[in-house]
Parts: sequence; C-alpha cells; structure tokens
Amino acid sequence: MQTLSVLAVETSTAACSVALIYNQKNYQRDEILPQKHAQRLLAMVDEVLTEAGLLGSDIDALAYGEGPGAFTGVRIAAGVVQGLALGWDKPVFGISSLEAMAERVLSETVLRESQSLTEISWCALMDARMKEVYIQSGSFNVKHNTWQASEPCLVSPEEAKVRINALAKNCIGLGDVEREYPELTKSFSQWFDTLPSASAVAKLFQRMSSGGQIEYQTLALPVYLRNDVADTIAERAQKRLKKET
Repeated sequence: MQTLSVLAVETSTAACSVALIYNQKNYQRDEILPQKHAQRLLAMVDEVLTEAGLLGSDIDALAYGEGPGAFTGVRIAAGVVQGLALGWDKPVFGISSLEAMAERVLSETVLRESQSLTEISWCALMDARMKEVYIQSGSFNVKHNTWQASEPCLVSPEEAKVRINALAKNCIGLGDVEREYPELTKSFSQWFDTLPSASAVAKLFQRMSSGGQIEYQTLALPVYLRNDVADTIAERAQKRLKKET
C-alpha cells in the first residue's frame, strides 16, 4: 500500500506542534506555548509547507490530535484542521492524543533500543487536572504493524492505579503525570515522561493507514471526557452520524 503524505497538528497540552510527512521526509515545528496555540499554529503550518516547498493541495490527508486534553487546545486543533480540509478539499482523521504519546515513545525510544520486540503493550496517562487522570492502554504488533487501543477514560488517580495493576506486567507507562502522581509511574517497570506531538500523530496516521485501519471523518471533532464541559465520545459519534445522514 502506498504511504500517504499527511499534515498533522497537535495542541492538546502546553505543547504546540505541526508536522508534515511527505516522501518519507518529516518537517516539523514544536514549541511549548501555554494558552498561545492559536497565535502560532497557522504560521507553523505555513512554515513546514514552505520548508518542504509544497502547497496544501499537494498532500493526501490531514490528521489532528483529537484529545482528550486541554479544552481550548483540542478545539483549536479540530477547528484549524477542519478549515484547512475545506480549503484544500482533503480528508481528515482524528487520533487520540494519548495514543500519540504512545507512538512518540515507541518510535523515538522503545523500537530504536530493541529490535527483537514483536509486541509492545503500553499505557498512557495524562494529567486532567481537578484531581483526575486521562488513561488509555493498547498494544502494537511489530510483526504485523497492527495498532490496538482501548477507549480513553477519565478516572481518579485511585481508579487509574487499579487499571494499571490489571495490565500485563511488561506494559510500559508513559505520559505527563510523573510530577503530580509519582505513585502511578512507579507501577510500571519502565516509565517515559512525554507529551503528544504532531510528528507522532502523523506517524501513527501513516502506521494505521498502511495497516488498513483508517476511516476518514466528515467532520473534525474534538474528544472531551467531562460531561459538564462538552461532548462525550458517545455524543461525538451521534453528531458524526447526523452529519453523514
């Protein structure tokens, strides 16, 4: 299967990033910009396109970190991608920001350090503030290039501990909770401190598309897990269904 070119954005945390993978080359911009994503994101898009010598119409698809994460951040990513998709007439695909953290650790560290691994189990944790944690787990089959993940959840640190203890002993942990919840990171034999990035979103999009695991969206929608803030995953799915019909 042909490798698709993709432009990706990720703004679910304090990190703001854009990545373009075209002809197996990765062009990226990564900055820590708390509450300033909207001021830089489109400029970063222009920068990677200019560096690659491309127009938006030259790429195959757009991908974005759909959350969970900071309320404003995930809305910015979805809104920008939707606008670009309409302007360039390109399909869009949302990727969990927790899965993006897992892909980042796997591609930048784990897979580079060990060439003998056949399957990797992972668990991603993100500080959700308000004494809660976003959690998602999954696995990557190296031999068959297949990616699997559970649904992301919003839980208390105590519930996160219970879920972590139920995972396989060789499951690696990753995320940004080490400072706030060090007891959770100690539950893993290996812990990697990380944030999601657009480059990881783009790489995971390509990994999933090459494995036939992509179904494009008709509308870019952020994922929220707090009922009192915005849409739940179920509500999001209903909106998509109404849009398609």
